[in-house]
Amino acid sequence: MKRLSLKKGFLILLLILGFSAKSQYAWWVEIHNWDWVSHWSDYMSFQPGTMGPNALPVPDLQNGRMDTNLTLLVTPEVHLAKNDFTFDIFTRVNIPIKNAVALQIWWVPFEYYKTDTVVRDFRAARTREAEGTATGDVYLGMLIPLVTDKEKWPDLMLSINLKTASGSKLKDARFTDAPGYWFDLSGGKDLPWKNHEGWFFRPFGSAGFYVYQTNSTIHFQNDALMLGAGLDLKNEKWRFSLQYAQYSGYWREYDLPKVLRLETEYTHKNLTYHLRLQQGNESYNFTSIRAGVRYNFSPLLNR
Repeated sequence: MKRLSLKKGFLILLLILGFSAKSQYAWWVEIHNWDWVSHWSDYMSFQPGTMGPNALPVPDLQNGRMDTNLTLLVTPEVHLAKNDFTFDIFTRVNIPIKNAVALQIWWVPFEYYKTDTVVRDFRAARTREAEGTATGDVYLGMLIPLVTDKEKWPDLMLSINLKTASGSKLKDARFTDAPGYWFDLSGGKDLPWKNHEGWFFRPFGSAGFYVYQTNSTIHFQNDALMLGAGLDLKNEKWRFSLQYAQYSGYWREYDLPKVLRLETEYTHKNLTYHLRLQQGNESYNFTSIRAGVRYNFSPLLNR
């Protein structure tokens, strides 16, 4: 009898926990007409226009030239959309290896987000308050210069990049909890600004291919063509940059993100102050502001 009572108590506890879990998400079940069979993530759509701004962003544009310094960029970011607010910390380290290639690692270690219930339900998010914190995916990149400082040729560089499945808060559509990768070929060349000693224009462009895993049983991955172009105006201390970048998936819904970027950098000794404004389109409906610093460790290492 004692053993039977323990079994009954265990079953009652399971029923209570199950009922509690169902009650917690009763609002979500009602809104999305859950069939009580499918996993809740099946009601989401892994596209840049149906998730948070750091889930599937348009990658940073390469300009054909590798940074040969060991640097660390740390910058707060704000992403604004209608009834949608995100604040995060973006970090990226650039590690040159014998000036032949460079390894890059970037990550959003902290993200705070808050939306209204309309955005929450559009994304099929499961936190009723539509507010919380998350950590992002770790990205790994390899930069491989192909042509550098040739008089009659532009600089050319190949980049190979991996998106890991390390981000949190899939339940709130913040990160996909799925891998991806992309590669691109970029080219650019410094052109002297006539009658302005020390100033250069650098036109550049990039083309590549971006693949990321989805949660669709019909299309297990989305394959996207990447394109971008930009123009830098720079001297020893200043850099001003206008850039356009995009990738185009084959769902043709919310997987066509396009962004316009304005960047300014000022370098003083080992510190570079960085400011970026970015505007997206319907598939990436965010106005983003990034302001931070990049520290160059190479002068310290070369003493």
